[in-house]
Amino acid sequence: MSSNIPDHYGRTELVLMVMDPLHLFAYWEVTPESLREAQDVLGAEMDGAGAVVRFYDISLIHFDGTNAHHTFDIDIGLEARGWYVPVWTADKSYCADLGFVARTGRFHAIVRSNVIQTPRDGVSGNTDERWMRVTFVRRRKPDRARPLEFVPAPALPRPLSPEELRALQDRLASAKALADARFAAGGLPSSQERSPR
Repeated sequence: MSSNIPDHYGRTELVLMVMDPLHLFAYWEVTPESLREAQDVLGAEMDGAGAVVRFYDISLIHFDGTNAHHTFDIDIGLEARGWYVPVWTADKSYCADLGFVARTGRFHAIVRSNVIQTPRDGVSGNTDERWMRVTFVRRRKPDRARPLEFVPAPALPRPLSPEELRALQDRLASAKALADARFAAGGLPSSQERSPR
């Protein structure tokens, strides 16, 4: 098995990837068979036709091929095999078709891409706080002269009975309610409080 990445895989495809909120990367492969089919469909219109990737903004819709919010074309050279694409608005869903535009304006798609979602370009509006309990364990510095010891893994605990499970859930719920009450009163959850000296 060779470790070299092949130049082509023998299938026609177009793949979109998100680079950042305002940039996409598209890469493609078009087989000779797909090019021949496009030539058969366009016929004489293939003369002077240009290869394009047509992008569709399909945010929040069920795309049927005709109902995109807006479209734009990027002229490409098929031999390039990949292209960086700037977009103007973040937080959008896109898909694309690779095909040919004839001089008459007729577009013939060869292949459709995957659907991608660009992230928003600002900070999150979610400001909820989440607390976690951090347990610090003081560890001994290892002694290089001391041989390593075999320590058996702890035995797996037995499954809890329904009564034990219910009691554990009740204890966790009351501990959470107590922490929420302290936090609402302006204090810190118990894991953040310092013991008096």
